[in-house]
Formats: sequence, structure tokens, C-alpha cells
Amino acid sequence: MFKASRTFFALPLEEKMKLDKADVQAAQNDHNRGYEVMYGQMIEKDTKPDLKEGYYVAQDLPADHPQVLSKKFAHGPNIWPESLGPHFRETCMNYLNQVTELTEKVMQAIGISLGYDEHYFDEFCTEPMAFYKLLHYPPQPSDADALQRGIGAHRDFGVITLLLQGDVPGLEVWDEETKSFYPAPPLEGAYVVNLGNLFEQWTNDKYVSNVHRVINKSGAERYSIPFNYNGNPDFVIKCIETCRERPEDEKYAPISVEDYVRQKYKDVYGRVGIYKVADKGTEKVAGKFLDTLDKAATAASVRVH
Repeated sequence: MFKASRTFFALPLEEKMKLDKADVQAAQNDHNRGYEVMYGQMIEKDTKPDLKEGYYVAQDLPADHPQVLSKKFAHGPNIWPESLGPHFRETCMNYLNQVTELTEKVMQAIGISLGYDEHYFDEFCTEPMAFYKLLHYPPQPSDADALQRGIGAHRDFGVITLLLQGDVPGLEVWDEETKSFYPAPPLEGAYVVNLGNLFEQWTNDKYVSNVHRVINKSGAERYSIPFNYNGNPDFVIKCIETCRERPEDEKYAPISVEDYVRQKYKDVYGRVGIYKVADKGTEKVAGKFLDTLDKAATAASVRVH
């Protein structure tokens, strides 16, 4: 997968921009597919736009699929770079299927840890909203602004993430006890597993969503592949019974997966303004690229790599 990722990001910018998530003609924004430009997100408030570029892949759903017709967020067809041919597509989709199966096995284990059997999350795992991002982090410039991050400090806002790192460090995890970040270096053949905010809410704060960030100070190009699994978009997240003694102990109101995830995407993209996410129940609002990539770089106040 990392070979495929390096090949993709080595493509000329003009070719990658043909797959841009903000392309009005392609209208890909509701599908959450394709290329995300450098500085396209600002995950951490009051910092600089993130020094990374990405490429989103999910289940390749046709236009007449029920979830697409009902305009479910992040459901639709993938968009592929023509020059990389069918091998790139097959590699990406094979990985998606394998990591989806692995994540669902992790969910089975979590179900058991909560006092249920391995089938507890089966309904949640039906036709899941799940995707991964090929991510490329250029080296942090020596003269970068103090607020520049590869990706700012954040907690994953969905249910569960399986992160595959390459061989270049940069991931840092917040330690609440020492009030500091510590490195989480890559381990060959291992995934980093993060439970997200929505799962913390689901367990009434019994399981914790941790804070992490990436700053690539290695001097080398960093590649990683986070897989975000959020379950069926219509599934309603309501406090798991083993995570509270009485109904009145529940800290959060029920919410559907789609409503929660859609709003969080609106928040993180809205801080930069390059991409827009439609409100649920409205006509599709395509993202709009604000002038050029140069303007995004100017907003970041650092040099484009």
C-alpha cells in the first residue's frame, strides 16, 4: 500500500487536481472521495492549515445504490487517477476490504470487553460508513511557523480508527498526567488503534478517545494510512447499558452516526474554507476551491512543498 501511496502523491499536481474533492463539476464533496489538497484542513483550532495532502477511498458505490440516492454522507463512487490504471484501483480496494474485516474483528473483541458476545456490534457493522486516507506529510520546514502542524492536535471524532504508519516517525500522543506529547514511533506490522469521540460517547466516557497529532521533523517524507470506521450511517448511538447503572446516568443524547460525522466534517473543513459539506436533507452542496492552491499556501504562511 505504501508503494501505491508514494506513486499517487508523486503524480503531477495538475493530475491530482483532476480528482480534487472540491471539483464542482465532479461534485464529489458529499461522497468524501478523491484528492485533498495540501493545507485543505485545519484540525486544531487557532493553528495553521495542516501540512499534508490526502487521497480518500471507500466502498465504490454506484449512483443507483440506495444509500447514494438518499444522499447519505460519504457514500458514492470513488474517483481514480487514470494514469495509474486498474492495478492501483485493485490494490486500494483489496486493502479496503482487508482492513474493514480486521476492524470488525476488533469491534467483536471490544463487544466482549463490554460484557457482551462477539455479535453485539453486528447491526452497527451492517453497510458501514468506512474509508481510509492515503496521507503524505512533507518534512516540516526549519523556518515553519510555531503553529504549523502536519495535522493538529485532535481526537478522532468517529467510532474507531486503525492507523498504519510507514517507516517515518511524527505521530505524537498526549499524556494527560505529564501534560505533554510523547512519540508513538512506527512498529513494523502493527496498527495504532484509536477509539474516537463517538465511541467515548457511546460508552458514557468509559472508554477514552485520546489526543494526538503529527509533526514531521524527520527531514523525510512521511506516509500513513488511517482507516476510519463509523458503522451504519442510520445506526443511533445510545449509551451502552453496561456503561451506566441507571438510565438517568447517561451523559449524552442519542444521535445517528451520519448526523454526528457530517457535523464534525463541516467543522474541520469550515476552518479553512476550501471544502464545504452539505447539510443533511438539502440539495448537494459541492465544495468550491478558493481560487488556487497558492492561496491555500498563503493562508498557511509557509512554503508549498
